[in-house]
Amino acid sequence: MQLPPTPALAHLIKHFLIIDIDNLPNRSLRMFSDGNTGIVFNYKDPILFRPHDKPAALLPSSFLYGPFHHFQDLTATGRIGVLVAVFHPFAITPTVKIPANDLIDQVVDLDAIYHQQGRDILEQISYASDSFAKIAVVEDFFLKRLSDLKPPSSDAFHAVRLIQEHNGNVPVNALLSSLQISERKLERVFQDNVGYSPKRFAGITRVQYFLKLLRRDRPANYTGLVYDAGFYDQAHLIRTMKSISGITPGEYLDQPNLLAANFLEISL
Repeated sequence: MQLPPTPALAHLIKHFLIIDIDNLPNRSLRMFSDGNTGIVFNYKDPILFRPHDKPAALLPSSFLYGPFHHFQDLTATGRIGVLVAVFHPFAITPTVKIPANDLIDQVVDLDAIYHQQGRDILEQISYASDSFAKIAVVEDFFLKRLSDLKPPSSDAFHAVRLIQEHNGNVPVNALLSSLQISERKLERVFQDNVGYSPKRFAGITRVQYFLKLLRRDRPANYTGLVYDAGFYDQAHLIRTMKSISGITPGEYLDQPNLLAANFLEISL
């Protein structure tokens, strides 16, 4: 279930996502970048995190995830019940006051950021009667903190919006011309506020647009969608998609459970 935030938080939170499934114990899951970051509240059974370069470990009950440069593999140990506040790509830095490039491929226990308040939110979510009540708990927390938060970077906001409006198909020169800044400053804006280079973020946006078309049409042959999404050819798409998700478009469609556009059960 995907729901919009209250208008007062819409400049920070893109949407809320609730995934509540009781029949996926010991299943392998994969999450890959959609360009956004988020805060996750797990109100059911633990989830095992299997990073590429570290031993597997249980995820914290509440955590922030930063910009993913690599796909992340997880294992459901039982019932899945998570509420995710998905932030706009430019919004995580002003919200938690940590530069986005310090959060690359990171999962940060919410205790380290909000301490007891983070634990209190999860407890209230666990006892909330329905999805709307759970979301209201999170919104109330951020609404009370709103006056202490700086607005997102204007350059980051406008650059991200321009890339998204063109589904990732906008050259860097067009961004520089629109924002009236140097290429060096644009790179720094993205590093500090988004956690990706402009080129990488545009590639992620383009892949997500292609996957949106793929889910909508589910064609036997997706070659036409490759060009509709702005890729040079099928090899260009597959190379870009595998660098982000580790799977091809065909493998994406073949997976048994799509929990969100970039979060799925994986059976490779």
